[in-house]
Amino acid sequence: MSKYEKMKSCFSGLERLILYRNLLEDKVLRSVNYLITGREETSIEKNSTFFQICLDLFLEAEENGFQGELLQNYIIKLLALDENPFSLACEKAGLSQVNSALSKAALHDIRILKGVLQFSLADIALYIGEREFGFTEAYTSPTKKAHCPLSENYSLLKQAFAAGDEEEILEVLADYYNTAGCGIFCQYSSFRWDSQTGIKGVNINQPISFNDLIGYERQKEKLIENTEAFLNTGIANNVLLYGDSGTGKSSSIKALVNKFYQRGLRLVEITKDQIRELPLLLDRLSKRGLYFIVFMDDLSFEDFETDYKYLKALMEGGIEGKPANVLFYATTNRKNIIKERWEDRRDLSDVHQYDSQQERLSLSERFGITITFLSPDQEEYLEIVKGLAARNNLYIPEDVLVEEALKWEKWHHGRSGRTAKQFIDYLAGTGA
Repeated sequence: MSKYEKMKSCFSGLERLILYRNLLEDKVLRSVNYLITGREETSIEKNSTFFQICLDLFLEAEENGFQGELLQNYIIKLLALDENPFSLACEKAGLSQVNSALSKAALHDIRILKGVLQFSLADIALYIGEREFGFTEAYTSPTKKAHCPLSENYSLLKQAFAAGDEEEILEVLADYYNTAGCGIFCQYSSFRWDSQTGIKGVNINQPISFNDLIGYERQKEKLIENTEAFLNTGIANNVLLYGDSGTGKSSSIKALVNKFYQRGLRLVEITKDQIRELPLLLDRLSKRGLYFIVFMDDLSFEDFETDYKYLKALMEGGIEGKPANVLFYATTNRKNIIKERWEDRRDLSDVHQYDSQQERLSLSERFGITITFLSPDQEEYLEIVKGLAARNNLYIPEDVLVEEALKWEKWHHGRSGRTAKQFIDYLAGTGA
């Protein structure tokens, strides 16, 4: 059997896939398969199809930071992303807990895919009469997605398919799903809920770490401790971060997922207006093997808004409840979240006035931990400024830095971590 007959046989074998049949619906792979195994076409038609494949693969390589042969990288990415009974089972429990029939079906598909992966884009070029496509075999993209589980675990998958036998590939693939997840959850660490299309991935262009947040050590420690308990035991509290604007509440949540995403933590942000859609979101998250923080930023309700009752029931005590792999984290400028007026306390028409007040306070109580972020005093503010200046390599005499920082906070938004950062950004931007 010639090399090209073997290539045709291997690509024809894709029709025998069991678990990974989603790959047959992929546009690029369908074009490749059709080019090799389809009906006879003119040279012009074949070349046009091939060059479109090349363009699609270059676009994928640049977006995902592929290193090496383009087509092989692409097929392995499809495997990493695929949601099927095997990948989802591995994500939840690992290979040791997967049904043996599923494992055997996965092994069957791996044998087929390993055969396909021995061929490159340059081999296909030669098959249709095109030469000098060897440059596609050692492609290097400078792109690197920050905090992306796929890109950071991808090299192990490639090594396994390149050098391992089928059993070894099965183990590496299962471990990948268990560590990084599959589908959209292995492409991103942070997400937002879209009312029309569901869960959407969010690219993190400027990753924040706890080292970037100067001060508030006790608050950060408490937040990290609760989240580690969630990842280690599955038992932890919902958290409310309460305090003044610009003190680092939201940044601490972002730093949290950046710290723990490699351990399976994912962040899904929803808005107050989407609270009634939470059951749908929670149903989807409950079927996954990862850990999720449902994040509500700047959460507060006016006295006439009643959706807080719905949220309260979902957080604790409701018949739907929250899944064991989900926690609620929220930030707010109001300690009691729900606006209360003095008139409410003097409302003589309400026979059970005390009960009404307790109803308004009850949402805050659903958060087992409240962490307070207060505006820094002058000494703390200046420590933040000095720390940020050193981190940004701004060499300014300390007395000058202090004097200008104090002027800045008076002229702008008062003392806060955000104000300090804006001041340092100003100095860095003006070349001070």
